Amino acid sequence: MFETLVLFFIGFIILVKGADYLIAGASSVARYFDVSPWVIGLLIVGIGTSIPEFSITLASLWDGSSIGVGTIIGSNSFNLLFILGLSSLMMPIAMRKDWVWEDLIVNMGVIVLAGVLFMFPVLGDSTILGLSREEGLFLIALFVVWVIAMLKRKRAIDDVEKGDDRVFALTVSFIMILGGLVGVFIGGKWVVDGATSIALILGASEKFVALTIVGIGTSIPELTVTLRAAMKGKGSLAVGNIIGSNIFDFLGVLGVASVIREMPFDPDFTFDIVVTFAATLLLFLSMFVGKKYVLGRWHGLFLVLTYVAYLLVVVVRG
Repeated sequence: MFETLVLFFIGFIILVKGADYLIAGASSVARYFDVSPWVIGLLIVGIGTSIPEFSITLASLWDGSSIGVGTIIGSNSFNLLFILGLSSLMMPIAMRKDWVWEDLIVNMGVIVLAGVLFMFPVLGDSTILGLSREEGLFLIALFVVWVIAMLKRKRAIDDVEKGDDRVFALTVSFIMILGGLVGVFIGGKWVVDGATSIALILGASEKFVALTIVGIGTSIPELTVTLRAAMKGKGSLAVGNIIGSNIFDFLGVLGVASVIREMPFDPDFTFDIVVTFAATLLLFLSMFVGKKYVLGRWHGLFLVLTYVAYLLVVVVRG
């Protein structure tokens, strides 16, 4: 038990630090080539902070574990309800109209799409619940289309200063990216092994561990980046990080993972994926209650309390 806990926590440390180095290196390369601040927030940082979920999902494939799917669902609910809720409690976040009507809508759409593909054999000839390789390729194609669309969108971003991120030499930046990738994959494997062992020892289900311990733990990079951005009044980075991370999880992570190996879906996760969709819908609707397009402190309190209520349901369910 002691060795399992040690490997589990060391794995998390390696996971988070690896993600930090990966994000720093990727951001440095982006700055070097003068990529726009919105791309940094939505794509570079948003995707970068999802690397832990990506590595854990891939690692769980080889064990036939449900931790990967549970981690993505648990992480997304935590991102939308707790992280954005806590951030707006500290500092109200002014949203842009296109974030609400374009990006949040896309976020809701990809959750619905993933849910449908999980529960119905839309593409491929698989007779089990889950994602086939054909469906994975479809998700990857949609992810590529989304990235291209983001790069083409013209935005007036004035709340993220280019001087905030350190620019390293290109060689150093690529070494950081490579080292970060190695770190998150090694850390991801240890976390999956540790979480599975802890679940068995404590008598808890893998689903419970994935939705709570691992799902929340892998959102530490998003939590750190979003809180830091919110405290500095940088809504584009705070919101872009969360939205980019969520869309990448449901299109990129699930797509790549299911192409490598068909991904089964446990029907017990149906309620949880509905909660993730409801969290996005709740965030969308809150933009029209009170001051329009502003995520205020009382919105944040409601989001955090909603997450706590969901967490209690998960705990009682086991």
